[in-house]
Amino acid sequence: MIFADSLVFIVLMAFAAVTGLVFVAGQYFVTEARVQQRIAPREHSSRNAKLADGLNAMVVRYFDEKRFKVEGPVRSKLRLELQRAGFFHPNAINYYICARLGTVVVVALLTYVALVTVMGGASTLVKFLMIAVTTTVAILGPDAYIARRQRSLQEQYGTAFPDLLDLMVVCVDAGLSLEAALDRISHEMIKRNRALGMNLLLLGVETRAGRSTIDALGSFADRLGLNEARTFVATLRQSIELGSDIGDALVVFSEDMRDKRLLRAEERANKLPVTMVIPLGVFIFPVILMVILLPIGVRLTSAFAQVIH
Repeated sequence: MIFADSLVFIVLMAFAAVTGLVFVAGQYFVTEARVQQRIAPREHSSRNAKLADGLNAMVVRYFDEKRFKVEGPVRSKLRLELQRAGFFHPNAINYYICARLGTVVVVALLTYVALVTVMGGASTLVKFLMIAVTTTVAILGPDAYIARRQRSLQEQYGTAFPDLLDLMVVCVDAGLSLEAALDRISHEMIKRNRALGMNLLLLGVETRAGRSTIDALGSFADRLGLNEARTFVATLRQSIELGSDIGDALVVFSEDMRDKRLLRAEERANKLPVTMVIPLGVFIFPVILMVILLPIGVRLTSAFAQVIH
C-alpha cells in the first residue's frame, strides 16, 4: 500500500512539474516578449518572440486537440465559448486542454500532499474520497472561470455597445458603407474595449475572406452572446433587405440602447441598499451594539457587585 501511494505520488509530481513548467515559462516568455516589443531593441524582442513561439509549438504538439478527440461540433462549440470569454488566440483550444489537465493534476497532487502531511493516519478510502472531491472541483473549475468571464464581458459589451453605434452613425452619415464603417470603428473600439474590438476585427476578416456581411454579423452576434447584438444584426438585416436608410435605423437603435444602459444603471443603484444590508448586519451593527451596551453592562455589573457586598 505504501509502495502504491509512493508510485502515484511520483507520477503526479512528475506530470505536475512538467505542466507547471509550461505554464510558468509561458507566462514569463509571453509577458517578456510584450514588454520587450515596447522598450527593448528589435533583436531582443525577436529573440523573446522566438521563445514564445517555441512554447506555443510545444503546447500545440503535446496538447493537440485532435489527440484529445476535440473535433467537429465539439470543437466549434468550444471555440465559440472561448471567444465569448475573450480568448481569441488561434491555439486557444490547445491552451484550454493544457489548463484543464494541469489544473486537475496540480490540485490532485496538492490534495495528496496535504493529506499525507496533515492526515497521514487517515485510511486509504478517506484519502481517495478527498482526492476525488477536489479533482471534481478542479474539473469544473476552468468551465466556471470561462462562464464568469463571459458574464463579465457581456456587461462590458452592454456598456460599450451604444458608443459603437454612435461611431457607426457618424461613419455612415459621412458616406462610408456598412463594411467600411465597421472596419473603421474596429481600431477605435479596441482602445476602449479590447474584446469588443477583437470581435469587430474578426468580423472584418470574415467579410474580406468572402463571407457575406449578414452572415458575418450573425457570427459577430453569436460571439458576443448579447441580446442587443442580435437585435442590432436583425435591424441591419431588415434595412439591407428592404433598402431603407441604415443611418436612420442606427440612430433609433442607438437611442434605444442608451435608454437600456440608463435603466441598467438605475437598476444597479436600486439594488445597492439591499446589497448593503448584509455587511451592515454582519460587521457594523454588532460593533454599534457593543459600543452602546458595553458601558451599560459595566455599570450594571458594578451596581450588582455593590448590592451583593
